[in-house]
Amino acid sequence: MNRAPVFVVTIAVAMMALPESVAAQDHSGHEGMSGHNHAVTAVDCSTLASPPWVGLSVLDRERFVSAHDAVRELKTPAAAMAAGYRPVLGDIPGMGVHYVHRGYSRDGIHVDQPDHLMFAPVNGEDALVGAAYAFVDVPDTHEPLPYDSDLAHWHDHPEFAPDGETLHMLHIWFVPSSNGPFAGLNFWLPFHGAGITPPSACWMSDPDMSELIQRVAFALVPADNPIVARIDAARGLSGEDQLPRGRVRILQALGAAAEAGDMDAWMRAAERFESNLTDRERFRTRLLLQTLTNAQMSSAEREGVGVS
Repeated sequence: MNRAPVFVVTIAVAMMALPESVAAQDHSGHEGMSGHNHAVTAVDCSTLASPPWVGLSVLDRERFVSAHDAVRELKTPAAAMAAGYRPVLGDIPGMGVHYVHRGYSRDGIHVDQPDHLMFAPVNGEDALVGAAYAFVDVPDTHEPLPYDSDLAHWHDHPEFAPDGETLHMLHIWFVPSSNGPFAGLNFWLPFHGAGITPPSACWMSDPDMSELIQRVAFALVPADNPIVARIDAARGLSGEDQLPRGRVRILQALGAAAEAGDMDAWMRAAERFESNLTDRERFRTRLLLQTLTNAQMSSAEREGVGVS
């Protein structure tokens, strides 16, 4: 069954439940970010920011190679579809489009047989950026993880499963990732989609800088993204606000600072970028970041921090 509308409806419902609390907050604040730090834990930027993930054990690195080799030739959406994968959910910020092989999803977890492939724009082309393992079971599943690293853990989506069960999932990334090889959200993807060099992964170790990077990343999600469009439609909005002047120059400064590795210059450009956002963009950014970050937790973790 194609459950594509469910996820965007989930976000739209969350938005309608929180319009005053979220919209009233200044975009520079951090309220309403419960569960946030779990999904964006900083990793060793010298070993776990990019493949071949030398901070992992040799065995886990071999498993990564096995998984990537198994799907390496499926480097376009057309190739993935020819191999039996089908797109669902649409382009999710920080993840891209999930292509699901339903036959694999019913056949248990195999390291070299990912159930999902994830495609996102890189250099203007849809690229294979990652994969995922997925299965439906009770929330307190005993299904073993296909990787031994402490960084790897199942997150889950009850909205995609029958009552009393949930969809368990583990992402793996074939491209540099803001928070390591198993991150629920890869905040570098919106930068690639916008044609802007991402900042240094080492900057994610500073909590305030990490928060800023995440907000900038999701503010870069285009207005024609299907989830963004649903958010606007749920609020009765149509069309797009006219972008403030100087946006292009600010984005150029953001990319130049990232290329130079100049964190202070990047922060200044990022603060200018946030100040340049429209009210609609600020609202979307906060909602997307809050909702999608919470979605990268397990049911037990959400219950522990009071997130429904």
